[in-house]
Amino acid sequence: MIPTWAAAVGAVSLAIIAIAALVSAFGVLTAAFGVRKFLSTIRQSAEPVVQEVRGLIGTIRTEADGLTETSRDLRQRIVHAADAAEQRLSDLGEALEIAEREIGETAKDVAATARTVRRGVSVWQLGRALRKRRERSGRGGTEAAEGTEGGAD
Repeated sequence: MIPTWAAAVGAVSLAIIAIAALVSAFGVLTAAFGVRKFLSTIRQSAEPVVQEVRGLIGTIRTEADGLTETSRDLRQRIVHAADAAEQRLSDLGEALEIAEREIGETAKDVAATARTVRRGVSVWQLGRALRKRRERSGRGGTEAAEGTEGGAD
């Protein structure tokens, strides 16, 4: 059997272990309540900040939506302007083609007119040369008659 003093020492050590366990449990419980209170205090302190951040996020969303709408409107305006410019360039190209065609036809008309004028001038010069030759070769009695007619040259 176990001596009495050993049983007494065992009982005292068991009591000390039980008291230590109770003290540890009380310390853990106190720490848990302290952490809970600390977290509650932080939550109360952080609540206004969280509300401000939520408001800020809402404002950012609103501004982003407005910016997106403005960007969409601007992009639509740019597309319309590009389409209008493309249409104007197309019209200008057609007008230039018509002008080029008209200028070509006018140049041909001017060239034909110049040829006609040159032919007319050369025919006139030929006629004049022939007339002078006739006047030189026929000096004499016909000279007086032709001289009155030719005085207008």
